[in-house]
Amino acid sequence: MKEAFKKIKEQIERFIPMTFGSLILFCFVIYLLIVVGKTVISNYKDNQEIAAEQSKLVAERQRLKEMQYEINYFQTNSFKEKEARAKLGYKAPGESVLALPIDTDEEKSADSALADAKVKTPNYRLWWQYFFGNRD
Repeated sequence: MKEAFKKIKEQIERFIPMTFGSLILFCFVIYLLIVVGKTVISNYKDNQEIAAEQSKLVAERQRLKEMQYEINYFQTNSFKEKEARAKLGYKAPGESVLALPIDTDEEKSADSALADAKVKTPNYRLWWQYFFGNRD
């Protein structure tokens, strides 16, 4: 029987060139590498999620500050006065309100036509005439 075990052991050693203890140690090291690799990947993903959430938190804190500034501004008397003037047409004592008519489309197009008008005499000649008279 001992010889049968020796033959089986020799066949296994030819197939796997290490002892049984070394094989178990090798498998344990591979298992540890896999576990550590999974842990590192998990930690990396968690750190990325934490960084994303921190940037969102910073943005929300900035938005909160801006909203607080707006709330403080909306509570001031100058804002209330400005809104009363703009929306309700109120005026301060001693002020007179001046209402101007709204420009029509014809008036707006007339202004733009002036910009397209061409000057017949060049500017340098006009200056020459202004300083030295009408000598051409």
